[in-house]
Amino acid sequence: MRLTPKETDILGLKRKLDLAKGIIEKGGRPSIVRAVCQISKASALQFHKEIHGQGPSAGLLPYDPDWIVKAPQNCLHASIYFNVFQTISQKAINGEKQDISSIGKVGNKETNSLDPKKNTENETAKHATKGEIFLASYMLYEQIIGGNPKILNINRAWHIGQQIAMAYIGGISCARCNSSYVSIRDYPELYKLCPLCDSITDSSGRQKWKTPNLNVNKKNANDIFSKYTFHSEAL
Repeated sequence: MRLTPKETDILGLKRKLDLAKGIIEKGGRPSIVRAVCQISKASALQFHKEIHGQGPSAGLLPYDPDWIVKAPQNCLHASIYFNVFQTISQKAINGEKQDISSIGKVGNKETNSLDPKKNTENETAKHATKGEIFLASYMLYEQIIGGNPKILNINRAWHIGQQIAMAYIGGISCARCNSSYVSIRDYPELYKLCPLCDSITDSSGRQKWKTPNLNVNKKNANDIFSKYTFHSEAL
């Protein structure tokens, strides 16, 4: 692997390459590996080929800033990752060593009975980097989901981390079920919906948001719906 002198700074070569390897094995695209690990484009591409035996998919990374509100399942899985990420980040800020196998606040009908495995990641280092927190959070998200469909891939998880850093999204506590879920900060309160309490299952078995009750006149209601109504078919 071709490394520049700059790439041996900050983490130390082995720590940096271990992190890059972990992200790529989970399906991370080279552009994310470059951003997280601060390695060159050539090194990230070479590493991807060595791990997967072929080059990465062509094209831009899929990015949708409003993905979390387009379906209850999107919001649920984003909320699981969000709570894990925030918990690990806060412990790292406080200088605490932590066993990440016990972290995970949001549960649902499918995942609240799933116990995370305790042997994948024993501890997040006391001085963990942002990249290590990102990877550890995603690995724990996978453990919490277990055998259920994994809605959130590692590339989407990276974008959620960026949205957290920009304060574009934030956590809300539901007064009905006491779960903590994620929402887009500048959306109306009416549309900051709980993925557990504000979702329904249609005749085809697909989960959708409940239609909110609007205490506004018809014209304003139509304006609001035209801007803030989302459909899972758009995913």
